Amino acid sequence: MSISVVEAEVEQNLELFQTLLNRNRKRKVGRNRFEWLYLYNPQGGARAWFVEDRRTGEPVAFTSVLPRLVKVDGTDIVCWNCCDFSVDRKYRTLGVALKLRKKAKECVDNGEVQALYAHPNDRMEVIHKKAGHLRIGQMRRFVKLLRSERQIEKFIKNKLLSSFLSPSANLFLGVKDKLIKIDKRYSVQWLENQEFDDEYDCLFEEASRGYRILGDRRASYLNWRYGQNPLYPTHRVTIRNEGKLVGYVLFHLHKGVAVLKDILCMPYDNVLNTLLGHAIRMLRERRIDSISAIFMDKNPVVRSLEHLGFRRRPEVSSVYAYAREDDHTRRVWVDGKSWYMTEGDRDL
Repeated sequence: MSISVVEAEVEQNLELFQTLLNRNRKRKVGRNRFEWLYLYNPQGGARAWFVEDRRTGEPVAFTSVLPRLVKVDGTDIVCWNCCDFSVDRKYRTLGVALKLRKKAKECVDNGEVQALYAHPNDRMEVIHKKAGHLRIGQMRRFVKLLRSERQIEKFIKNKLLSSFLSPSANLFLGVKDKLIKIDKRYSVQWLENQEFDDEYDCLFEEASRGYRILGDRRASYLNWRYGQNPLYPTHRVTIRNEGKLVGYVLFHLHKGVAVLKDILCMPYDNVLNTLLGHAIRMLRERRIDSISAIFMDKNPVVRSLEHLGFRRRPEVSSVYAYAREDDHTRRVWVDGKSWYMTEGDRDL
């Protein structure tokens, strides 16, 4: 099979990226997703590479990476978050995929960018391993049930009986959550459609001191990632101490489920539990059925989630990372315990 890997002109090829991705996946995406994700990222435009069939000159596969500013031991670096990867069925051989995946690694090796990380699906794990990326952890899903109706209806088909049982089950769930310790020193607020401002810069700078690796969560990034996101809206719960922002959590509400997209708090006593405790009550008041949260298994937030009644689900995916052998950040970069990673750190 005669192929070549070439770097793509990103802005001129958005429609081709869209075509290649959509014909190789079930869930289709629109052009606005590519414009927002590839062109308007405040930390820089995407890089992308095509695989071309030399016989026809036609692109048959592509991959892309997104610049991401990350604090490593207090120092800002720009890395790459590996994003889309799509190969036409006829060309799905190990050699084609591996050549394409290695292009980003080669850029790290020659100093164009300092490091990269990725969240491959199960089929792509072998490609990342062969490319030389290192597995640093797993992304796990945690679920907390807030209302019982849907769960009861799954097991009891009799609507009359299920409607009789649901109020008692909901009462039990609500009583359990009222036992969550709430620190009254903090004020909590539900926000809609409000811009992120300079106080989020201050929170990020202060909170980053508690983590060896923390992806950028300054206002400019949050406004792009969530405020301008064409794929879904997010809702925000903030927590303050004497008026000062000390944490927030972001949710996307979808079909009765609150999907937790990101959370960041100062490491003060009770801030995290108070924020989540209030958020749980607010979501129950809005008749949300459950909360779904995806975190890297080594994220310290996981302990609080489990304490608050979130249960691990079987869904799991791996996280990979790479930095040059001679790079001073490599030892920290490939140690999963160094990372504070949420679903908001993944590609889209």
